[in-house]
Parts: sequence; structure tokens; C-alpha cells
Amino acid sequence: MKNAKVILLALLITVGGLIGAAAQGTVPGYYGAAEQGAGPYYFKAGALDYPLHERIIAAPRFAYTAGLPDLLSVEMEGLSGGVFTDGSGRIAGLMYARVYLGGPLNHATDYGVFSVTVLGTTSDRGTNPQVKITMRGTGYTFDGVSNHANANLSLKFSSTNSLTDFPAREVQITNSNYSVTYADGSTEGFADGPATRTNSAFTFLTGTMKGNIKRGKNGGSQLNINEAGTLVSDGTIWTVVNGTNFVEHLLSGGLVLDVFTNIDAQVIQTLPGSRLYLNANVGTFMALHAGTGSANTNSLKWSASFNGVAYARGSRFQANGNLGPVIVGYDPIPGSTNFLPRFVRQGIQDMTITSGKVFGQKIAKNLQGFSLPATPP
Repeated sequence: MKNAKVILLALLITVGGLIGAAAQGTVPGYYGAAEQGAGPYYFKAGALDYPLHERIIAAPRFAYTAGLPDLLSVEMEGLSGGVFTDGSGRIAGLMYARVYLGGPLNHATDYGVFSVTVLGTTSDRGTNPQVKITMRGTGYTFDGVSNHANANLSLKFSSTNSLTDFPAREVQITNSNYSVTYADGSTEGFADGPATRTNSAFTFLTGTMKGNIKRGKNGGSQLNINEAGTLVSDGTIWTVVNGTNFVEHLLSGGLVLDVFTNIDAQVIQTLPGSRLYLNANVGTFMALHAGTGSANTNSLKWSASFNGVAYARGSRFQANGNLGPVIVGYDPIPGSTNFLPRFVRQGIQDMTITSGKVFGQKIAKNLQGFSLPATPP
């Protein structure tokens, strides 16, 4: 029994020493924390576990609906709640919204407050996104005096054009004295002109809005809608009034763009063997995708299918490429300020996305990407 305890103690000391050595990077096969934000990785005789930073050469972008469309005759202001698009392109949300029935210049005496249920879909029409949204709301309208009667809202938006970009630009007032009216309605005077303000770059997607808003009892006639509607990205627009007044306008942010620039993943690659697993963050939103496939170390080829998880569920794409040396980190040279690159010998070198859909929109076939090597410290 005594010998058993001695043996057990010796094993614990040995394991503890190995763990301590591993923490210092002295056990063969352990290489510490990954570069550029990926998790810890290892390179051992029986497996490959390393970070991948893939960059897409001609990155496409995909429309994501995150709010309510805008109108000219009626202003809809989403005050709280949310609208979301899942990986398959389904749109769903609930918004507490104030609707100014007299437009942006008549906020005080002709408005309604609604709980708006939002449902819709995102697909594509050729190379353009196709967004369809149905909005149904219940609440009240205000007649400007005292009446807050029950009211209903029923609107449908359908996009009809391509994404349109407006670059950032400046507007100027040349006078020495000028005023600034902010989006919250407050105004401030200045005497340091000439002055400029910069309009945000923004993107919009236009279409048609149809439906009606039924005012409450004694609130006036039903308001019928049949006009252009717009989903617009967020930002700030400044206009100049009478040459002396900057006026700030906040864009609604109902449109968000996911740019497919990157696939950053933790790779698990069996060796010997052919299984390949990737935990990937994709695009601007870093949407989670699980990749499963194979890596052939004889032909030096790999392939995998990626499927979105969580809110990205429904997104999917297929990819393949070549295996070869990839720099995944740098090790310090003892007694020197220099570093040696650390290679994965048969890692993922490049990527071709052969097909797929993101947020209900097709990915262009044969989209090319390359692995970004770790940078020296």
C-alpha cells in the first residue's frame, strides 16, 4: 500500500511538471496562445489544431434588415424593440414606433404611436437583394387636442432596385455667425465661421410601400399609402437652411450591410486521417458557422461544407482549396530579439467558395480567398 502511494505521488509530480513545462512552452508540440485573436492551438504528431485567417479577394455584400423602411409623406421612427434577419433570410421583429402622419415637419399635432409586428423575407433578384416586409401595428393616433383613439397600421414594402451608395461629403456655411440645430431639436449658436459639417457615407435600397393607416375615431380620414419607400443604413446627414443654420438628421439604420471579407476560424485537422472541422466567424457580423469536411494530405486538397448556427442558422456555403505550409505564429529565439516563423506544413493555404447563400442571398460562384499569415511580433 505504501509503495502504491509512493508511485501515485511520483505520477502526480511528473504530471504537474509536464503541465508546468507546457505552460512555459517547453513541452514538444505546445505553442501557447494563437496569433490575432484565435484560441490556443497545438501542433502534434497526431493532429493539427491552428488558427485560420482567410481573406476574400472580391468581397460581396449582403443586405440585412434591422429596422423600418422610410417614407416621404409619413415619417416612421422606431423608438425601441428590434428587427432581425436570420441566416436563411427570414425577417422578424417587434418595434415600438412613433408615426408622424403629417411628415417630418409636423411632429406635434398629427402622429400615432404603434406596436408594430414586422415579418418578411430577403432573397435575391439577379445580383440585387430582394427585400419584402409586412408591418402590422396597433396603437393610437393623436388629433392635436385630447383624443388618443385606437388606430391600426398595415403596410407592405417591396424593394425594386439595387443597392445605391452615397459617399461622405461636406456641407459648408461661409458666414461668421451661424447656428446648429441637432437631431433632438436643441439649437446652439456659434461665431467661429466659416464652418463645415460632414455627411456620413450611406447606402440605401429603394422600393414601393403600400397600405394604410387607420386613424382613431374622430382622428380624421384613413391615410392611404402608395409611394416610394427606402431602407437606409445608419448615419448623419446635415443640411444648410438659409445659409446660416446647420440642421442634423439621423438616418434610420433599417438597412445593414454584411460584407463577406473574412473567414476567421479555428481549424481541427486529424493527421493521419482526413477529417477536417472548422469553427468559423464569417463576414462583418462574425457570424458563427460550423465547417465539416476532409483534408487529403496526399493530393494536398481540402473541402468543407459550412452551416450557420445561432442567428446565422440557414446560411450555408461550400468551399475547397489547397493544403500547404502556413505561418501560424512566431517563436522567440533564445538570447535574441529575433523570432522564427512557426509553420503548419499541411494547413489550409487558400479557399474557393463554390456555392452558397448568406441571409437568403446567393454567393457568387468560385469566390476566391487566401490565408493571411501571422505577422511577426
